[in-house]
Amino acid sequence: MPTAAFPRRPATGPRRARLTGWGLAEAGIGVPATEIHRGDCWAAGKKLPPVTAERARAELADGARACDACLPDRALFRA
Repeated sequence: MPTAAFPRRPATGPRRARLTGWGLAEAGIGVPATEIHRGDCWAAGKKLPPVTAERARAELADGARACDACLPDRALFRA
């Protein structure tokens, strides 16, 4: 009798609904600096306002941090 395989969870964190592509976590309580995240980043918190790729690039150029977990700067500035 075959056993059902359970879906595997990502090793890096809990599942998160995919947003439009990029999100901006403003500095405030629990967030020491403005951070850019990928839409599916598990480290972004519960609410992540979506932004366009152009705005995400502009925020990074203006000094916002790139998330250490999802590394959005690598995808945004890929040649």
